[in-house]
Amino acid sequence: MRIVPLTLFAVVAAAPALGQPAPVAAPDPADVAAAAVTPVEPAVSAPSVGADRDRAGPSEEPVARGKGKRRRKHKPGKVEVSGTLSALYKFRIEHNDDGQRDPDVFRLNKVVVRVAGRVDHRVGYTIEIDPRSPTIAGVLRDGYVSLHVIPGHEVRLGQQKTPFGYEGWQSSAELYTQTRSELSESLGRGVTHRDIGIGVVGKRKLTSTLRLEDAIALVNGAGFGVQADDTQLKNLWGRVGLRYRAADRSLELHAGMSGAIGDQQGEADPGPPPVPGVRFGFRRLGGDVEVDHRWFHLGAEAAVGWTEAPADSGMIESELAYVILVAGKSPWHAGPVVRYDTSDADGFQRVTAGGYWGEPAAPVRVLAHYEWFADDDVGTHDGRVTAEVIVRF
Repeated sequence: MRIVPLTLFAVVAAAPALGQPAPVAAPDPADVAAAAVTPVEPAVSAPSVGADRDRAGPSEEPVARGKGKRRRKHKPGKVEVSGTLSALYKFRIEHNDDGQRDPDVFRLNKVVVRVAGRVDHRVGYTIEIDPRSPTIAGVLRDGYVSLHVIPGHEVRLGQQKTPFGYEGWQSSAELYTQTRSELSESLGRGVTHRDIGIGVVGKRKLTSTLRLEDAIALVNGAGFGVQADDTQLKNLWGRVGLRYRAADRSLELHAGMSGAIGDQQGEADPGPPPVPGVRFGFRRLGGDVEVDHRWFHLGAEAAVGWTEAPADSGMIESELAYVILVAGKSPWHAGPVVRYDTSDADGFQRVTAGGYWGEPAAPVRVLAHYEWFADDDVGTHDGRVTAEVIVRF
C-alpha cells in the first residue's frame, strides 16, 4: 500500500516530459482548443503569477479556469455548471510506539457540483451541492441569491462562506496542501466555514496596480445546513485588504485584516441525564499576507481569539495561532511545498512537506504530502502521508 504515494510522485516527475508539448510558431486550431483545457508554456519561460483568486468575491468553484484568465462575466439567462472531483489515499506512520495506527484508506475526498447564473443584470444565484455528504444537512454547501445593486460589490442572501483571512476564503481545491491549517479550522471559522445570513463582497480599483478588497457577512452562527438559529446574537465576520499586481504580472501581493464577533451554542450532552450546551461569546482578530511571484508563493497568517464561556460570565480564555507556507514554482507547473502551523490552545504544532503538480487554477492537480505532528497536550501522534488527485471542470 505504501507504493501509491511513490507512484504519484513518479507521475509528477514524469509530467513535464509527458504533458508539456513543445510550442509551435503557428498553432493549428485544434491545438488552440486543446490549450484552453491544458495550458502549455515554453519550457524555457519562467512561470507566471497564478490566476487571480479573487479575494473580494471567491466561490468554492471558480468560474474561470487556466492561468492568467479573469473570471467570465455571467450573462442573463445563461447557466454555468462547474465542479470538483478528487480522489485521496492516506496512511499513518507509527511514531508513538503504541502499536496502533489508523488503517490505510482510499476515498473520494471531494465531490462538488456548482450551478451559477443570472436572472437579469441585477439578480443572480449560486447553488453548490456535495452529493457525497453523509448527512442531508450537508448536501447543500453554497446556496444564495446575488444582488448586484452596489457598484463593484455583490450582496449575497443565503448560505455562504464567512470571510476571515485568506486560506479559509479559498476553495480547498486551490490550496498548495491537502489539509487546511489549524488556524483555518479553528479561529478562522465558526461552527463551520459556511453559515446562513447576508453578505457583501466586492473590490474597487484604486490605481492601475492597486485595488481595495472587502467582505463582510452577518450570519446566524449555528453553521451551514442548520435552519433554526440557536444563538442569541448574530455573528459578524469580515475582512478588508489591498491587492497589488505588478504591471508585467510578475508579482502579486495581498494583505488584509480580519475580524469576527458573536456567540455560539456549545454542543449538548444527550446524557442520561441530558445536559444542554453552554452558550459562549467570541471575538477574533487576524492578519494575513500572501505573495505570489513567478518563482514562488509565500503565505503567512496569524490570528488571536478570545472566548467567554459561559457568555457574559467574565471568564475569558485566549488562543493564538499562525501559519507560514512556502511553495516553489517552475516552468513545469510543479514544485515543493513546506508549511508550518501552530496553535497554543493545546500546544499543537505541525510540519507539512511535499510537492504538487498543477498550479491552483489548473483543471488537473496532484498533491502529495507528509505531515509530522509534535508532541502536544494530547500526547504523541503518528505521522500522516496523503496523496490526492484533483480534477475540476
